[in-house]
Amino acid sequence: MEKAIEIKNISFGYDPKELILDNVSLTINKGEFVSLIGKNGSGKSTLAKIISCLMEPINGEVFVNGLKVDDKNIDDIREVIGIVFQNPDNQFIGSTVEDDIAFGLENRNINHDKMHELVKKYATLVNMEEYLDKEPGELSGGQKQRVALAGILAIGLKIIILDEATAMLDPEGNKEIKDLLRKMKKEDPELTIISITHDMEEAYLSDRVILINDKHVYKDGTPEYVFSSENEIKSLGLDIPFSLKLKNRLIKEGYKIPDNIKTIEEIGEFLCR
Repeated sequence: MEKAIEIKNISFGYDPKELILDNVSLTINKGEFVSLIGKNGSGKSTLAKIISCLMEPINGEVFVNGLKVDDKNIDDIREVIGIVFQNPDNQFIGSTVEDDIAFGLENRNINHDKMHELVKKYATLVNMEEYLDKEPGELSGGQKQRVALAGILAIGLKIIILDEATAMLDPEGNKEIKDLLRKMKKEDPELTIISITHDMEEAYLSDRVILINDKHVYKDGTPEYVFSSENEIKSLGLDIPFSLKLKNRLIKEGYKIPDNIKTIEEIGEFLCR
């Protein structure tokens, strides 16, 4: 498979004697939906900032779409990778939803008719087409994060990093973003999503989970593999998703639940058939 991100032996620390990441290597392929998990201070958000070119490792190399992250390639890399941060209020740039989605397009000198077409297309994709004239103060946190995602997609970025993008949202906003991520992946299989999250339900919906612990990659694989031992996960200060606990219990009771059924809603619908 073609690589979207390749990390080779990177280390990082504000003090070289107290590393946050130590000799980390991993590869993320194009089209993968990957969740990075780990307890507070494990280094997962630091890793996200290094991947998105916001921080530099003290050693090692990072490649994005085959380009080495350095001063020579940084502008080209920023044409393919975008990041959505934790606080939705810090990401709204325009005075309205339409202005915010159009911001990146204006910076790329896209002609007005094409810009209008793209804004409408991606506002529709994230279910914000009816809010184009709304101001930031009229939106919920989940809606603001959806606008941020629309702005990234409108300019054609194919690698999206979500740095705790649902952490400050209420349950409804949290669900909105999780549903949207699944929809985005279905619409564009080549889209690469890297989500740094404390939400184990969100991680369970991804293609792959990378667990960071004690400055290193501790476990890497399918959600079912990473969450296979509840005792192990709890010893690392985490927990397995409630929906997976419920699914495992029902399977023990004799229910034959398909692998692709993962959310509480899907389990409920399956049981009601």
